[in-house]
Amino acid sequence: MHLPLLHISDRQIVQPLLKDPLGIGQLEGTDFIPWLADPVDAVDRSSRRIPSLDVASLLAAAIGSEVMYFALIGALFSAYDRHEALNISGVILPSVVINQFTKARLRFPRPPSEARHPYAFVAPGDFTFPSGHAQNAVALGMYLAFRSPQKWMKLVGLTLASSIPLSRVYLGVHYPRDVLAGAMLGVSTVLGAKSVEKPLINWWHSSPRGPRSFSLACAATILAVLSGTPLAAFPLGVAGGMAVGHDCSWKLRKAVDTRLGRTRALHMVTGMVVTFGVGLAIRPLVRRETTIAGVVAGTLVGLGQTLGIPLMNDFARRFSLLRKRSQRRRQRVRQASRSRGDRI
Repeated sequence: MHLPLLHISDRQIVQPLLKDPLGIGQLEGTDFIPWLADPVDAVDRSSRRIPSLDVASLLAAAIGSEVMYFALIGALFSAYDRHEALNISGVILPSVVINQFTKARLRFPRPPSEARHPYAFVAPGDFTFPSGHAQNAVALGMYLAFRSPQKWMKLVGLTLASSIPLSRVYLGVHYPRDVLAGAMLGVSTVLGAKSVEKPLINWWHSSPRGPRSFSLACAATILAVLSGTPLAAFPLGVAGGMAVGHDCSWKLRKAVDTRLGRTRALHMVTGMVVTFGVGLAIRPLVRRETTIAGVVAGTLVGLGQTLGIPLMNDFARRFSLLRKRSQRRRQRVRQASRSRGDRI
């Protein structure tokens, strides 16, 4: 199964949709914009590639992968920028859910292998419409462009929203139709998240700690099972795990939330390491190819980011304090021995 985290994939052939609790069905082969999905044009574009653009496009594709977004969220949680981490999660996670659910229902094939760049990653059995790279990049880019107070961050957002979608067409892994639809869904995701942000925050602050997070996790699990799509169940599980971990770690976070200064970069690296570590640990679980496995795997990732990271940072803080106390104790012992020697 190709999950957004770490590109875990065991799928070798395209499997039929085994579960569809909502009864939506599939629209496989129904193309809405056929003139923007011409295989001949895709192959023709591949013959006009430029080496310098190849490198830039491959780099943009790597930056725009879901694993980088999850690593970014983990780094922000570890660096105590939790407000921004939660805001970005509120944009990226719904975007991944919508994208994977739509792909599983439409099941459009990718451009022919002759059109793809040899180093462009495509998960076996993954579908093309809409483009997940384009949707997530536009969603994050729009968030940064409209919510960030820094001008350079707005420029970064606009760059992500434009370069990553174009790179997918250039590398031959998506048709223009896929990128256009992904961009439209990305904008819709940001607008939808903005519309529910204030009511959700009010409900969260007015609800008691504990029941609010578990109710949110239960709702995410129900949605995941109803979707019938393991790839959509994973980010829903991440959302539920984040909510539970955020409530469970509130006392711990109060103890470790300090001004980091020079150690902020080190804490960000710690957050990325924890995210990758949990991703590697859940590999045997996600191979089960079920929505329940996807929810459980995502929940573990969410708990690792909002509970595991504060635990590691608190352990590092305590270890640093013990080391400093030990150093001060040794200094006092040396000073006492020197003073006794002087008296003698």
